[in-house]
Amino acid sequence: MEVQKRILVIDDDPTIVTLLQSVLASQGYEVMTAPDGLAGLEKYKNFGADLIILDILMPKMDGYTFVLEFKKMGGDLRRTPVIVVTSRDSMQDIFEIEGINDYIVKPFKTEDLLRKISKRLQSNEKKILVIDGESEIVKTIQNRLAVSGYEVLIASDGLDALTIAQKEKPDLLVSEIMIPKLDGYRLCRLLKFDRRYKDMPIVFLTNLRRESDKSLGQEVGADAYLSKPYDGKVLLDKIKELLWD
Repeated sequence: MEVQKRILVIDDDPTIVTLLQSVLASQGYEVMTAPDGLAGLEKYKNFGADLIILDILMPKMDGYTFVLEFKKMGGDLRRTPVIVVTSRDSMQDIFEIEGINDYIVKPFKTEDLLRKISKRLQSNEKKILVIDGESEIVKTIQNRLAVSGYEVLIASDGLDALTIAQKEKPDLLVSEIMIPKLDGYRLCRLLKFDRRYKDMPIVFLTNLRRESDKSLGQEVGADAYLSKPYDGKVLLDKIKELLWD
């Protein structure tokens, strides 16, 4: 039996709340509501949620403050996606900086919102971006990760990886250090200094084995450093640890 997904709607507009309650319940979702960010935090603390629909302009605590407090209390936007309902179409850059998963502009069609909700709930399959110039290594890693239930994205160089990261927003990155156009160290530093990706775990899987290489990896913000030849189980365990623990 499929577990019913729980959606938390945080909005001070009773018309919007009533509409969303009706539409979401008709699709089989369990719906909780809160009139502001403060009440929304309490609801989330007490009951949890699989997805949050969030207004921005609300009394007591607005949507932006909610997201900041949500993160402070250990909330993870990769595990609990947030869809913002907004009246301004020019806010995408700000939402991306805060790590907000998606947004929809008022007035909206309910089918468009349902499509976004379905997409976000299905994307609990974690995306992993693998960057390596050796095709055999990539194929082996890809097969291991796919069998373990991960969606795998591939990049052959650092610049390609940056483009894919911006477009696909992976949950974790596995990278060789010695890659063309933009090496792994610089790629890691760029991502870790970008608020959109600073919390994304980065694993170096590399031919470089010197202690000085590992130290530099730590310096630029890598979350793990594994040397080739590698143990597949060790890699999978490390990925699981970084994503879920």
